[in-house]
Amino acid sequence: MRVDNSQVRMFFRKLVIAVLATMLVVVVSACSGSSSSDSVGSPVPSPAAEDPSARVETSATETASAVASPTVSPIEKLPSLPVFSVATIDGENIRIEDLIGEIPVYVLFIPTTGDEIDRAQMKNLQARYDEFDQLGAKIVVIVAELPNKVLDMRDDLGLKFALIADPFHVVAADWQVFDLDNDGLVSPASFVFDAFGNLAARLVTAEPDDRPSVNEVLFVIVESLSAGAA
Repeated sequence: MRVDNSQVRMFFRKLVIAVLATMLVVVVSACSGSSSSDSVGSPVPSPAAEDPSARVETSATETASAVASPTVSPIEKLPSLPVFSVATIDGENIRIEDLIGEIPVYVLFIPTTGDEIDRAQMKNLQARYDEFDQLGAKIVVIVAELPNKVLDMRDDLGLKFALIADPFHVVAADWQVFDLDNDGLVSPASFVFDAFGNLAARLVTAEPDDRPSVNEVLFVIVESLSAGAA
């Protein structure tokens, strides 16, 4: 039988076209499936992730509110702070690491001995000194002044609590309350440690007169003792 070459060529041409068409369908389907699975596997960002205002963060202001508002539960686990071992102006060697975890400790920083706001804070603290003593709490004040000026303030105001002169801002810098506004000054600051070594509350002030009252500090200490006894 005679084979028509033109028909053979036509047959093979159709076969090649069919095979190529099949391969194209397979490739398109595979690509489509991969895209679909990627879409399913990728997490959809939540509104909170897209909108920064929807995130809830603990700010310095919220942390400070533990002292500033007695309506807020004061006990918060906060990062540990540097410690120090330094002599007071009366020659007492204060090892803060020996105190923290044993008794309540109120550490505060003031920038001057002569400013009326600083002196008023010291007067108010001295007026309630016996209440701290009854709670077994230690008050440690770090003053960014020369020792002779700190001594003069102690004598003028009759202060009984521990006073540390820090004229070169060594302790203040370690506790990150020095030069916060690039002004070379110490910011007024309060740190309250409970009897179990926790930093219960802190307030590093943005304004000179933004300071916790003695009532607020005592509240934090009393609440921390109550929580520990419960």
